[in-house]
Amino acid sequence: MKKTLMMALPMAGIAALAMTPAHADAVEDFYKGKTVSIFVGVSPGGIYSTFAQFLAKHMQQHVPGKPEIIVKHMPGAGGQKVMNYVYNVAPKDGTAILTPNSNPVKSYLFGVGRPKYDPLKFQWIGAWSYSTVALTILKKSAPGINTIADAAKKQVILGSIGKTTTSYQIPFMLNNLVGTKFKIIPGYRGGSPIRLAMEKGEVAGWSGQWTGMKLRKPEWVKGNMLATLVQVAPKKNKDLPNTPLLTEIAKDDDQKAMFDVLSSTVMDRAVALPPGVPKDRVAALEKAFMATLADKNFLADVTKRGFEIDPTSAADVTATVKKIMGLSKERLAKLKTAMGFKK
Repeated sequence: MKKTLMMALPMAGIAALAMTPAHADAVEDFYKGKTVSIFVGVSPGGIYSTFAQFLAKHMQQHVPGKPEIIVKHMPGAGGQKVMNYVYNVAPKDGTAILTPNSNPVKSYLFGVGRPKYDPLKFQWIGAWSYSTVALTILKKSAPGINTIADAAKKQVILGSIGKTTTSYQIPFMLNNLVGTKFKIIPGYRGGSPIRLAMEKGEVAGWSGQWTGMKLRKPEWVKGNMLATLVQVAPKKNKDLPNTPLLTEIAKDDDQKAMFDVLSSTVMDRAVALPPGVPKDRVAALEKAFMATLADKNFLADVTKRGFEIDPTSAADVTATVKKIMGLSKERLAKLKTAMGFKK
């Protein structure tokens, strides 16, 4: 009877049952005693470096073979140096993980930092959240400016880090496409100097990471001292339910498509492997990454530091990459011009 049942099983099913443990064992054997490097495109400290340190600490427990996981910092070219390195030079065996500190797909499309990679060929294993860029005004520094419509009627002075950053590009683009009258002052060395300038009344606001505003100026947030005109994100931040998304202020289908690309900020929090890593190791690291994001000890650590974890699957990240890369040449050219990129 047992022999009859075994003969009745499809051969493919028997093969799958036999291969699954073998694949798992092969991955475990590979990683045992190895060192995995998480590459970060910024100097130590800050959001991306700190997140990578927590990821290294906790992800080890979820990778078969429990390899040592370390963080390597490779700042330069606005995050492009590390992306070029991981894509072209780093080992293709599953011992190199990339945590981009800027949207690698937009950087590729806009030609920022001489990208030498193809976003479609990175092997994405998921994302830990999405970033929210908020164009925020300190009310006392710009009385009566509460909406984008208000900013189209009256000049508003904004601080900016530089012309290659969203602190400049987003308001510059809004001036060109939506009709706002932002006067943008570049040259500030980070968000903290801009917030100080807001307090002094030198500038009224800026376009920057909402997380930074919450962490650095909680009294402004809690005291209702800010007017947030628009948020750039794939969905509304829970703190900003009444602030319109960039896509919601689009005037036509062209703008909607362009704004959709800018709002794909899940790519700012995505994690990737270089091309060429064997599929079984990609699958193992994807599973380990998502398990880490649900790990109660990891969550306890990151929550204490103000991180918000909102996982996105590898499949959804890959779909986002394809969507951004699918922007037509005509719309891309129009968007680049509106954001101040050279033709």
